[in-house]
Amino acid sequence: METQIKPITSSDQIIEAAARLAQTGQKKMVAVAGAQDVDVIGALSSANADGILDATLFGDKSKIDEIADKENIDISKFDVVDTPDALQATYEAVKMAAEGNADVVMKGFVSTSALLKTVLSKEFNLRTKNTVSHTAVLDIPGYHKLLSMTDGGMVVRPDLDQKIQIIENAVLVNKALGICPVRVALASAVDGEYKSVPSSLECKKLIKMFDERGIKDVLLQGPLAFDTATYKDIARSKNIEGPVVGEADIYLVSSLEECNIIAKSLINFADTVFAGVITGARVPISLVSRTDTLKNKKASVSIACLVAEYYKTIGFGGVS
Repeated sequence: METQIKPITSSDQIIEAAARLAQTGQKKMVAVAGAQDVDVIGALSSANADGILDATLFGDKSKIDEIADKENIDISKFDVVDTPDALQATYEAVKMAAEGNADVVMKGFVSTSALLKTVLSKEFNLRTKNTVSHTAVLDIPGYHKLLSMTDGGMVVRPDLDQKIQIIENAVLVNKALGICPVRVALASAVDGEYKSVPSSLECKKLIKMFDERGIKDVLLQGPLAFDTATYKDIARSKNIEGPVVGEADIYLVSSLEECNIIAKSLINFADTVFAGVITGARVPISLVSRTDTLKNKKASVSIACLVAEYYKTIGFGGVS
């Protein structure tokens, strides 16, 4: 049964919510594939020190210990399973989650394609009806709530069916943050239908397709330019009304490049805090980047823990 929580509106609140969850006896276990990565064990150590999570590290133990010693990272609270082969480390981490002994799978020093192939293999029964996609949850200075952008990490140029599945995945992440209803803006460069702008022509069909799924507490509107979706005054100046204008929780884009350009511009030039998670399988997948700040890394691991708890709450087999 789904329980409504107070909406989370900032990256600090993401981290705080994950810590509170752990304090209630729901601390999450993270299984790491290829843990000989300084960014990964650094993020995990910081989150563990805050009481957010526990972790099991699969990887080359000698390299893990060497990194921890060199960078002064405390990994004493973690189980380290010596698994030097990258494919074997990936297999063991995913197996741990599939057997119910880990709540989150985290990518370390292994390839993303190998990790996803293992997660989606028939052996582990972690595949769902949806494609896997990445949701970038952005804490943007000046915006009054979190904004999710998708997909910027998995599907290069999604078709209509994939876009529906990507929306479902992002809605799940937002519901894990207590957001209800979830307001989805369908991105375009324009706010109306123009034959010269293909993305503006598919929105009616997308809305109809999504409505047929019968998913509750989700509002879609489009086409909407980025400024119209996030600023009510701009929408008002354009005489555009609707349930999403100025209030978007999710901004659905048409290409991986589009999402990367917007999100990374906000992160690099506007002090935006980033938290990202891959969903679409029965276990959330966490990735942290070498270029992420410590706060970004901690927020990313924390949001994966919140999504894992939401999966448990709804008996995950798809979006509720």
